[in-house]
Amino acid sequence: MENQQLPEAPITEHLAELRTRLIRIILALIIGTVVAFTKANYIFELLKQPLLKVNPNLKLYFLSPTEPFFTAFKISFLAGFILVSPFVFYQVWKFIEPALYEHEKKLALPFVFFTTLFFAIGCLFSFYLVLPVAIGFFINFGNIQLGAEAIFSVKEYISFVLRMILAFGLTFELPVILSLLARLGLITPEFLQKSRPYFIVLAFIVAAVLTPTPDVFSQLMLAIPLILFYEISIIMAKILYPKSTKYKELQNE
Repeated sequence: MENQQLPEAPITEHLAELRTRLIRIILALIIGTVVAFTKANYIFELLKQPLLKVNPNLKLYFLSPTEPFFTAFKISFLAGFILVSPFVFYQVWKFIEPALYEHEKKLALPFVFFTTLFFAIGCLFSFYLVLPVAIGFFINFGNIQLGAEAIFSVKEYISFVLRMILAFGLTFELPVILSLLARLGLITPEFLQKSRPYFIVLAFIVAAVLTPTPDVFSQLMLAIPLILFYEISIIMAKILYPKSTKYKELQNE
């Protein structure tokens, strides 16, 4: 049976498709941000909960006239992204779909569902489990080790919270992405196993970049789940990687 390659589109067509998908994503983000901005005060009260769990008496202060507005915009943008994330992930899939075989295109629904699900789980994991522990650790360290009282600005606190939520949301996508690549036959379980030592180093580098403060505690809180998810990805790759000759025949049709 002769190999039949998928027809290659010219580069201009790829760029036009990329532009279309990006425009749709940007429009969706604008709509999501506007909708979230109308509820920014409620979202702000929600984001204060990790701090209030540690110390209900702590208050947030803004230190410049423009700080509340730009903080509300940051909150609205992340909330808007979470709101429209299924549509964003769908647009990403539609961009890569032309490069796939017909039987691979059926993975669209699972891809969108699991990317959205794991992103949401990562955000919730950070908000309900990681943030209270991290904030409590830093406040206690300041009180006990330095004898300093905690006074947080709105800008710094919200920036810390949003970066942690986004970092964990993206981190939780790792098993989905690697499992998808394995299912498409682009990476093998053996490759993932051989790459384990390099990924462990990479996990700590990524954690150092994504965490908002340059401390070992925050890096560990992100690097450890990354490494754990990588191990899960290896297991999923062994399950999902196509081993049958039927799959190989479909690729050659």
